[in-house]
Amino acid sequence: MSVKDTVFSVLKDTSNDGGWVSGQELADACGVTRTSVWKAVKSLQACGAEIEAVTNKGYRLLRTNIFNAESIRSFLADKSVQVDFFDKIDSTNTEGKRRIVSGDAKKLHRSVIVAAEQTEGRGRLGRKFYSPVNTGIYLSILYSPGKISSPGLFTANAAVGVSRAIKKVYGVECGIKWVNDIFIGGKKICGILTEGVTDFESGMIEAAVIGIGVNIMNNALLPQDVAGGVYSECSGVDTKRSELAAEIVNETLLILDGGESAVNESMKEYKARSILIGREIEVTPVIGQDEGKYFCTPVDITEDAKLVVRLPDGSEKMLDCGEVSINSSKV
Repeated sequence: MSVKDTVFSVLKDTSNDGGWVSGQELADACGVTRTSVWKAVKSLQACGAEIEAVTNKGYRLLRTNIFNAESIRSFLADKSVQVDFFDKIDSTNTEGKRRIVSGDAKKLHRSVIVAAEQTEGRGRLGRKFYSPVNTGIYLSILYSPGKISSPGLFTANAAVGVSRAIKKVYGVECGIKWVNDIFIGGKKICGILTEGVTDFESGMIEAAVIGIGVNIMNNALLPQDVAGGVYSECSGVDTKRSELAAEIVNETLLILDGGESAVNESMKEYKARSILIGREIEVTPVIGQDEGKYFCTPVDITEDAKLVVRLPDGSEKMLDCGEVSINSSKV
């Protein structure tokens, strides 16, 4: 654990009591000098932590509006979950795949990569996922239970996990747009991209990298017509980024680890949160499919996350991929 993380951990442990911790106590806990402690405190303050410093008293944590590995761990239900944090990274999904390919997928099972900013964030169908600093959270859950037979379920279950986490942390209800987007108030606030890593010897998918990006604060870089944030303004608001990141992990792992019954309940909730069922949509097939755009009405979502649509002639078909829009406006 870094000096900064250790200082934060000690201060957080005493924050509920309003207690002060001397610079020397922190130095002893970290095994460094008091000057190093002072530098760590300055770094934590720059990250958003409100730390009061008073001569002859020491330091105390007033508010934990900070986004780092130790803060995220403090909110995790399972403290054994490995969390690696980056101030800036190309993509948490790209890093996750790099680790799985170069290491032992089983050892990375249930580990998490979190970033405050991504320079090459990606969405579905090769789109760029804007990931500016200080406005959202970007994380990937590495899940490698062995054989993966229904990779599409990971995205749906993660969507439910994110929705539950946002409700728990912010008290806001979310809608889900098949297959991977979370909406609040008609605006997209979260995208999910699940990528599989194949074992070359068996040819089977051995691990899933579940990438989740949540816009907490709106940002000028985001497409204003369809994208929004959990909060519309940043000033004076405790974004609770660490708590949200941890709760997303908590809720998603609770579903994935819970077996068939947990997944079944998750899919019922996924369907109940759908913003598409009963509304006319336009479907744009993915590249490689012969048919062009067409209109239809979603009527159901299957247990394996396929969208059942009714065509104008009354017939039905199941979609397992593609892009959909409502009233000819992309959502």
